[in-house]
Amino acid sequence: MTSNRFFIDKRKPDFPYAVLRGEEHHHLRNVARIKTGEKIWLIDGSGQNYRARVDKIEKNQTRLFILDTETKTEPRVKVSLAQALIKARNFELILQKATELGVREFLPVTTSRSVIKIENKLESKVARWTKIVREAAKQSGIYQVPVVHQPKTLHAVVRERGAALKIVLHESRGKPLRHFLTPGKKIKQPGDYPSSVLVLIGPEGGWTEEEEEDIVSHGFEAISLGHQILRTETAAISSMAMIDHFWNQ
Repeated sequence: MTSNRFFIDKRKPDFPYAVLRGEEHHHLRNVARIKTGEKIWLIDGSGQNYRARVDKIEKNQTRLFILDTETKTEPRVKVSLAQALIKARNFELILQKATELGVREFLPVTTSRSVIKIENKLESKVARWTKIVREAAKQSGIYQVPVVHQPKTLHAVVRERGAALKIVLHESRGKPLRHFLTPGKKIKQPGDYPSSVLVLIGPEGGWTEEEEEDIVSHGFEAISLGHQILRTETAAISSMAMIDHFWNQ
C-alpha cells in the first residue's frame, strides 16, 4: 500500500521536523486523507526513510514530527537493465515491474529494430519514466529510487557501460540463466556473487546479426530463459525476478 508512504527531498530533513508540499502533500491531504496524529513513513529516495507523526495539515503543506529513522540495506548485487525501446505500454510495464524486483538503474536502448522513435519528446518521456519508477518504488517499499537514464544507442551502451557480469538475453543460444544464478553449490560468501550485473534485452524483432556480433565482442555473455520464445516484456520481468530471488533475497 502507498497510502502511508510519502517522498521527501533527499536533503536531510530539519530534525525533528519535516514538511510535505506539492504532490505529496496533496496525496496525503486529499487522496489518502491522513489525519493529524497518524503515523506515516517518509522516503528520501536514496536509501533513508523516516517514521513520522503528522503534526499539522494546512492548505499548502503538512508538518510532521520525525520519530525515528531506518536505513535500507544495500542489495548484494546491483542490477542494471539495458532495455531496447519497445511499445510505450510494454516498456512502462517493464519499468514498473523491474523496479518492484530491485533493479537499480534503467538504460533505454535504441536499436536497428526499435519501433519507437522519441527524439522529439525525449525530455517528457524520461520524466514520465522517472515518475513510473518512483511510484513503483513507493508502492513496493523500496527506499532507493532507480535511476532512469536518457536513451542511448546500442553502439554506445555496449562500449560505455561496465559491470562485473554482462549478459544478453538470446532466443536460441547461450547457457540457461540458472547456471549463473545457482552454480552447483550453495552460495554463502559475498565473493560468490558478482558485485553488479548488466542485463541487455532486445526489441520485439530481436537483434540483427551485426548487433549480436557487436554485443558479444564487448564482453556480454549470451544466456537463455528456456526453449520458449518469450515476449520482450515477459523476458525482462522473468529474468529480473530470477536474479532478485537468487542473488538479492
